Amino acid sequence: MKKLLAVAIGGALGSLVRYLTVSKGDEIALFAINIAGVVVAGIVAFRFTQSELLRVALIPGFAGGLTTFSSVAVLHAQHNSIKVIAYFYLMILVSLMVLYLIKPRVKS
Repeated sequence: MKKLLAVAIGGALGSLVRYLTVSKGDEIALFAINIAGVVVAGIVAFRFTQSELLRVALIPGFAGGLTTFSSVAVLHAQHNSIKVIAYFYLMILVSLMVLYLIKPRVKS
């Protein structure tokens, strides 16, 4: 029950931050907030492993509420252009690059 409450609170906070920072039709802010969610999830996943409750509050909760694929899907459905397709793949590429940079290096 604690985990469900942690996810719900984190999700509510992430959704509020998204709502307050991204105005309708602002693709740049949408891109930035999605990358910010990847950064939050990556930092928590790679750097903070002590508290399972904190992890579920921040990864599926906050980062999940902050980012959403549905916004990108709606953008694509509304415009259906090469620009939107490029936007989608650029978001994936930047997300993977950010996770690569955040991931701790293992020394041999």
